[in-house]
Amino acid sequence: MAVRNYTTSIQVEKTIMEIEQILVKFGAKGIYKDYQGAKISGIMFFLLKDNQKIPFKIPMSIEKTRTIITKAVNEGKLPRRYLQEPLRSEQGERVAWRIIKDWIDSQLSLLEMQFADAIEILLPYAYNVVENKTMYQKFIEKKEQYLALEQQDEVMPNSSQD
Repeated sequence: MAVRNYTTSIQVEKTIMEIEQILVKFGAKGIYKDYQGAKISGIMFFLLKDNQKIPFKIPMSIEKTRTIITKAVNEGKLPRRYLQEPLRSEQGERVAWRIIKDWIDSQLSLLEMQFADAIEILLPYAYNVVENKTMYQKFIEKKEQYLALEQQDEVMPNSSQD
């Protein structure tokens, strides 16, 4: 499969605006942008749950997107022109933000179907501002505390013992 949205020509600023509109539609009360130089490098926002502000930070990596595009070109899945500057730099950024927009839109659409609430859907991205880590990052560091991995055999019996 080729990289999703690899042909997009939609400017980053337009995509960020669309992301903000989706977040507001689903209850975001504040939206903040991180910058690296003049480029937006991340989005943070908060939702209210029981009158408490819960911050979220959406992951973003333009470099990872560029690496994936390079790999797709090298495997013959994308045209070689995607490795040429300035297209490589600009396209990686546009693609990354479009993918994030699509992901946020899809995830939050579960709200419309009443499958889950926004906090449940976005929980891995709940953000601890003091530790500068998302819930997912904290989970990875201490997964044993959350999963009781040493007792996994007892919790999940071997299915071949019927």
